[in-house]
Amino acid sequence: MKKSLVLTCLVLSILSLQSCDFSKRIDTTAAVKEMKSRQVKRILPQDITNKADTWGQEVQAMIESPSNKLSLDSIAKQFQIRIQSGKAINLKQQNKDKKIQEVLDALEYSLSMNQEIPPSIQKNTSGDSLFYIFIHKKQDVILLGFSKSQIVLNIDKPLIK
Repeated sequence: MKKSLVLTCLVLSILSLQSCDFSKRIDTTAAVKEMKSRQVKRILPQDITNKADTWGQEVQAMIESPSNKLSLDSIAKQFQIRIQSGKAINLKQQNKDKKIQEVLDALEYSLSMNQEIPPSIQKNTSGDSLFYIFIHKKQDVILLGFSKSQIVLNIDKPLIK
């Protein structure tokens, strides 16, 4: 009786082990990496603003570089942004956004008072775009318009939490 019970257990364990296919074992480190890559990421508003500032500085350096041979249109296509350049009063007429018009009014006043104006980041009224604004050497105001959705698509992966 004992022999038959042991033999039955042995046969059942061999059959159960044979049904296991160890060749399809999952590599856990690869699975963890894939799960992290598919994980929903959170991008903070400050991350978007920082990226727009970084891009704005890059574009500003490119525009102000004496070795720059590119036109503003080709730079705009390269970075997928909108670039407007000119006197503050002319740009104010081109922009319908009330907040940007107020910023351009302030810039016009500051330029008339010969004040030093550092580059700045401004949001439009609806908040869906950011504008990097700086004064070019010729006293022209340059607006670099960044769409928030475009920034999110191109944001650096290490910045995403």
